[in-house]
Amino acid sequence: MISMELKKHKKELATRISLLDVAADNQLAKELIELHEVKCTACQEDRLSCAVRPRCMNRNFLNALIEIGVKPQDLPNFCYSQYLEQIRRFILEKKGRGMKDRRIPIKDFLSTLKASSIRHFSTKFKKIWKNYASVNEHNVMLIVGDGLLFRFDFARGIVTLNPISDRIDNFDVFRLYCELFSTFYKLKTSVTDMTLNWWLLAFDVTGTDPVEVRSILKSESAKAFDTIYTNKVDDSTKIRAEVIVDGESSLIKAGNLRDLFNQVSKL
Repeated sequence: MISMELKKHKKELATRISLLDVAADNQLAKELIELHEVKCTACQEDRLSCAVRPRCMNRNFLNALIEIGVKPQDLPNFCYSQYLEQIRRFILEKKGRGMKDRRIPIKDFLSTLKASSIRHFSTKFKKIWKNYASVNEHNVMLIVGDGLLFRFDFARGIVTLNPISDRIDNFDVFRLYCELFSTFYKLKTSVTDMTLNWWLLAFDVTGTDPVEVRSILKSESAKAFDTIYTNKVDDSTKIRAEVIVDGESSLIKAGNLRDLFNQVSKL
């Protein structure tokens, strides 16, 4: 029988659920973890199945446990070893299905990639990847290179691989992502904090085709912004994208920003 220590983390899960009252959320969290413990145990006892077709799709339950702060020693051991191997192969060998929003404890992430430190990791891959950019402020470091995006959260000790669904509800993080993508895609941009919850991202591009610019304004990426429009000044086109953050209703995600920068870079 495989032993796991998950039930003691029911309060962390209940806090993240935050659906009903405290007592109800605690009870729901306890039951969810107990149900998944049974599922995880059966899955890991069939190692072939766990390796190639785990019972929780894309190891989402494992990913959620890491997100709420469960320590590696309390995670489903065999499943976690497969998870780290998948991440290693995806980053180093470009093998496996696309991995998005995958959380990994920073210590295990570095160990998996045989990097002794964050500095070693960034130095190593800066030499390997065709294009590379990084920004670092306070407890957050963002790195992009070779089609991969990483968000290091040093306060929590977690790195997220390809944080496409990372909701941006803080101007400092918004500015940091914009700075990263501006450098990576070699674009001239500015970011303005209009009010506490109203932000403006402006691109300055030259020699653009009006048809291609209009296609960006109608794209799926543009729908994530509250409004996006253009101004023409001589041979320069200003593309302005506005974000209004209203609590949890903000639609802007890291993936939306990256898609927009990618499209503008092709003009």
